[in-house]
Amino acid sequence: MKIEPTPPTPGRAAQIFRKVDSSTGISRRFTTFVAENQTLLRNLELYGMAGLSMADMVTDIMMTLRFLETGASDFALASGICIAVTLGLQAVGVFLMNFRMPWRKQLLEQLISWSLIRPGVDAYRVAIDHNDANSGANARTQMTGFRCLEMVCEGIPGTVIQLSAVFLNGDFSPTAIVSLASSILTSACISAHLSYHWDTSEQEREKQPRFYGYFPDSTRGQVIVFSLLLLMSLLTLVIRSLSVILLSWIGGFQLVGAVLGGELAIYLFQKLLRKDFLYWVPYEGFGGLLLAFFLRIIIKVAYDWSSVVQFRHPSEVGGYYSTFTLCFTVALGMVCALIYETDNTSEGVEYYVEQRLAIQVMGSCCVVLLLSFVVFLFSIKPGYARTFFDTRTASKYIQDSWHSAETDIQKFNCLVFNEVKWRTQIGEEVKAWVNKMLPLWLDAEEEGELDVEGFFFDDYTKSLVPDWIVEDPTILNEIRNERVMEFMTERRSMAILKTSGSLALNPHSSQRWSGSQRASHRSSGGSSRSSRGRPKVVAQP
Repeated sequence: MKIEPTPPTPGRAAQIFRKVDSSTGISRRFTTFVAENQTLLRNLELYGMAGLSMADMVTDIMMTLRFLETGASDFALASGICIAVTLGLQAVGVFLMNFRMPWRKQLLEQLISWSLIRPGVDAYRVAIDHNDANSGANARTQMTGFRCLEMVCEGIPGTVIQLSAVFLNGDFSPTAIVSLASSILTSACISAHLSYHWDTSEQEREKQPRFYGYFPDSTRGQVIVFSLLLLMSLLTLVIRSLSVILLSWIGGFQLVGAVLGGELAIYLFQKLLRKDFLYWVPYEGFGGLLLAFFLRIIIKVAYDWSSVVQFRHPSEVGGYYSTFTLCFTVALGMVCALIYETDNTSEGVEYYVEQRLAIQVMGSCCVVLLLSFVVFLFSIKPGYARTFFDTRTASKYIQDSWHSAETDIQKFNCLVFNEVKWRTQIGEEVKAWVNKMLPLWLDAEEEGELDVEGFFFDDYTKSLVPDWIVEDPTILNEIRNERVMEFMTERRSMAILKTSGSLALNPHSSQRWSGSQRASHRSSGGSSRSSRGRPKVVAQP
């Protein structure tokens, strides 16, 4: 009989907020309201995060001007550099992702960035699921990448700079306090938001159900877990910032560089030792090494300072090392506080932190952070706590995911990764399976039904199939149309831009196509099978 596409079934993430707590009164009405207004609340969350990001940039600019007014030129220079680097790198990213667009569109995108409204525009595009075929990444991927960039280049260093200014200059003005609170809160919210956004993504849960899905289904459970993520991120940033300040007072910036640089070197060394250094993006050679070096550092710094639990993935920081890093943060904070000594003057500079106060503040933050992490592990869904202690490398994770996969989309997901990670171990198995399934996927495409059993086989997905896998030259020629080749070239030249949407199978389209989109695809030559003359494949009873 002929294969008919299976109607899409609701994913696990589709059930989020649908379970209404059995409580009564206000709590029941609240959970009912949340369950009935999922889209509205999700959009409010997106716009709220965008508002925080824009407000943080504005307050940082205001603090830079205040530093200049008060004669704190060193702080003004440091703050100005952070802002300039953030906007500059954002402009470069916008150009690389939109270089295929007309120059007017490129100019508009640059104006959006330099006018400081990029977070709001990104949130709007994600809310309406806007994706431009000429862009190097979809809306969600761009939002994730730019928010991480802001956090690493502006939020984290801005917190250290402003906290140092408060301690050294005793500046407790409303502007200073609001700007400091904004930097801390924005970084913490970005961290919690990214982790929540990726874990509750239906597509990600379908592709990697053993990693994504730790958020509970109940409204109360979701609020608790998100609050704990927010608290852990906030405390991590505060502890790290205070540690750097205390280290600089104890031994200068040389000691700060030695401690933080040594920690980073150990992380990179263990990646090399475990043959897990190359990044998961399909990009090899010398460029792949440079890409891995750059992204390993960026991801590690982002996790060190904000505890983005999304980065516990074996292809990123890793489960066991993410937990080790959190423990190291606590140990670093306590050690710095205990060895900090001051008589309130050092080389003529007056400090505003007594030893006892430093120990009390640092100790409280460290204890609360550890307790929050423990409560978090008991609050998430059973079975997911192990992902925070997972010792597998990316290669081992991919192999295990392949062998335990239950759907086509879960099996095909291994092709998203750098084939260096899996070709030697399971390459022949993958090759046999893909060659078996290709005729079925292509026959479904010919009839305008690209979605077969939850698997979306479009031009971008075709571009993920390496040439060496396809045994039939006729099929290989068919799946290498002009659009597919553009995707392949673009991915090789812009691999760095694909990483921010961690493990996204198709950054250019939604998971489902409408009937009009399918018709457009067929009429535009997306399926040219009639000239090939291969008999249609049918399933045997």
